[in-house]
Amino acid sequence: MRSIRQNDKFIRKIDPAPSKVSYFLYRFWLRRNIRFSLKVLVSVLFMGIGYYLIETRTNLLVDVKEATARLSKLFSIDEAFKIKGINIISDDDSIANKITAEIQLDFPKSASQIDVETLRNKVEKISFVRNASVRITADGFIEIVVLLRDPVVIHRIGNRYVLLDLEGREVDQLESRAERLDLPLIVGLGAENYVSEALTILLEAKDLVTRVRGLVRIGERRWDIILDQNQRIYLPEQNSLTAMKKIIALHEGQRILDREIDYLDFRDINRPMLGLTEQSEKLLRGLRNLLGGKNV
Repeated sequence: MRSIRQNDKFIRKIDPAPSKVSYFLYRFWLRRNIRFSLKVLVSVLFMGIGYYLIETRTNLLVDVKEATARLSKLFSIDEAFKIKGINIISDDDSIANKITAEIQLDFPKSASQIDVETLRNKVEKISFVRNASVRITADGFIEIVVLLRDPVVIHRIGNRYVLLDLEGREVDQLESRAERLDLPLIVGLGAENYVSEALTILLEAKDLVTRVRGLVRIGERRWDIILDQNQRIYLPEQNSLTAMKKIIALHEGQRILDREIDYLDFRDINRPMLGLTEQSEKLLRGLRNLLGGKNV
């Protein structure tokens, strides 16, 4: 803007040239990347504000997810790729419901939604499953062939009774010991790691096995055998099978475990000891007194 004098009066006229600030802003706005960035930024800002306002007042995200899932299910399941259900093949028909409950699949599904390898890994993570094979059949079913773990012992943990296989893996749980009287009982911390050893000891017991109530793992180092009539056999940490053979030979020759004894201690296999019951000790003391203190 400038002033000129005309007839002794000052007349102000606007200068048509732009100011430095307006010129700078104009040149700045002519840059294509600046215009694009500002347009995107403003659009994103308004969209974000709009989404926030809608989301805080409605369940828009949940509704959109549900609608998307319904549409996907409606249009993606072609009849040629439809999975109608699941068939579980096993020696034990009763486990089909357990496996179905574990894998939790809803049908119908598209074959593209089923990852066979992932499903197989999921089935094999079930405690009573040793291994499994999974395939999709031509008639639109998932076929799972399952090989189960065979329980060989019962492991008592506190008040719980757990079925273990030969590898010490948990197969199932029991309400009480009476449910599986055909299986031996093991007790103690770490006993699940020595299932095979416990069974080998029981095999060496021969006819005495009918009197065995259970095996107790002591200090995660060795076994005690609990017999009926509350008799106990202490086995050593090492060479437990050798000690068991000697015990069986002693019992077969002398019927030692049919007598009034409390325990048979073979922790030192070269110096075994036996403990008498309270009744036997009283009888022994009476005999000593009768014989004048001589050794009996």
